[in-house]
Amino acid sequence: MNGGSVTLLDDSYNANPTSMAAALAVLSATPGTGRRIAYLGDMKELGPEELPLHAGLAALEAVGRIDRIHCIGPLMKALHAALPDDRRGAWYATSAQALPDLADQVAAGDVVLAKGSLSMALARIVDGIREMGHAAASSHNKEAE
Repeated sequence: MNGGSVTLLDDSYNANPTSMAAALAVLSATPGTGRRIAYLGDMKELGPEELPLHAGLAALEAVGRIDRIHCIGPLMKALHAALPDDRRGAWYATSAQALPDLADQVAAGDVVLAKGSLSMALARIVDGIREMGHAAASSHNKEAE
């Protein structure tokens, strides 16, 4: 990134289908001059329906207003495969694997959401963006589930 700031929505503490849908709606509606980008990690402890619940996120209305969705974790492979080509970003097994690509994926003016279960370590994505020095506007939300 060259100069400017990123609006960073840090919801990297926990995730379930309802909270994921709400966070994607917030991302899609957040004002900004750049793109809307999501880094989504696995939602844990969903039982035998975990893969369809992950893939089902692709059908959310908010997804149509998000420019790029990057998926992190084995369960998020289901969402990655279900996303429309023009919204599908990269897939990574871990958040650590995504770090080297952040500088090429996030630019000044973008609005970025990091959301996933705590064990997926999406806080690493948040820290990586902050370390690029462009996350002037930041929001952190630890929601109770």
